[in-house]
Amino acid sequence: MTSTSGYSAISIVNHWVTALLVVAMLLLGFMAAAAPSREVGGFIMSVHISLGFFAFWFVLWRVAYRLYQGFPPTQGDVRWQRLLAWWVHRLMLWLLLLQVFTGPLYLFTENEGVNVFGWFTVMIPLESLAVIHEPVETLHVITGLYIIPALIAMHFVGAVHYFWNRSKTTPTEIS
Repeated sequence: MTSTSGYSAISIVNHWVTALLVVAMLLLGFMAAAAPSREVGGFIMSVHISLGFFAFWFVLWRVAYRLYQGFPPTQGDVRWQRLLAWWVHRLMLWLLLLQVFTGPLYLFTENEGVNVFGWFTVMIPLESLAVIHEPVETLHVITGLYIIPALIAMHFVGAVHYFWNRSKTTPTEIS
């Protein structure tokens, strides 16, 4: 399914569905942080949490599939670009995995459940771990508001650079 030079169709779909979910989750997180009132922020967070349930399963699938398939060779004109791309890709996957675990964990440690659009609630009683609630919440918020957006920006700049330079390749250079 994976060629040595690129990503399979499944990997491409995984990438873009995950990208859409992550961008939606980030936007909801930013909107909740900037909400004009507690009620508005609470509503936005309920949507963030509900969508997070689906993001949890998709990110798990994405990371597991990438680890199973392996990583294609990293692109870049020079060594530092390839190293940066290598690290950004892996850090983003691991931090997304961290996010989908710390989100529910900080709810569960306060005896709250993940209410999925009012359809059902997932609850794991972890209030005995209340001591980790604040550190887990802080980790989730800092990673989501600062670190992942920075990695996405680097990934985007790298992708634009790669496709911009790739498009300048002449047909004779491809042969």
